[in-house]
Amino acid sequence: MEQQTILAMYSGGLDSLGMVYQLLTNDEYKDYAIHVHHVHNKNAENRWRAEQIAVDLTVKKLKSLGFEFAYSESEIGTVPFNNNFMFDTDSMNFFAGYVCSVNPNITKVAMGMQANDANQRLEERRIRANKILQAFTDAEKIFPVMNMTKREIYDMLPESLRNMFWSCRRPVYSEKNIAPCGRCDTCLKLKEQGIR
Repeated sequence: MEQQTILAMYSGGLDSLGMVYQLLTNDEYKDYAIHVHHVHNKNAENRWRAEQIAVDLTVKKLKSLGFEFAYSESEIGTVPFNNNFMFDTDSMNFFAGYVCSVNPNITKVAMGMQANDANQRLEERRIRANKILQAFTDAEKIFPVMNMTKREIYDMLPESLRNMFWSCRRPVYSEKNIAPCGRCDTCLKLKEQGIR
């Protein structure tokens, strides 16, 4: 029988970077193979270019640090309808379900949800996301950094990884660089916790 696998849905943000790092270093997961999967979510927020840079950098760094894991990517492009667009929770769970459906060794799906995410406002989206995943698989969903704040995740990471993440929802693109907007909810949470 092949080794059981955890599928880690990786966005390139601080929370999901912490989640991947926990999977690779915490003894709780040592008996599992790790498969990291990134979704290029091309929607109205236009984050995918900034996220891709962070994903490329961190995957390369993790490999150079000697960690072993499989890596794959998917892509989805959506346009807004009635001022709404597909959330990353929808696309990540769709692709997680698909990857699980063709990889029977995957028994768990890891998401980067952390302590600051546990609020009622997001509950409807979480319920829908769970239904999307369950349409494909009965793999168990796990949250390796659920009990950590963003600050705790940041402090847990080695210095070589600590500032490679991308966690702004509305990047500001220019010819010379990509900068965080400083105004979205994620930017404000990072500032509040002394990370930016």
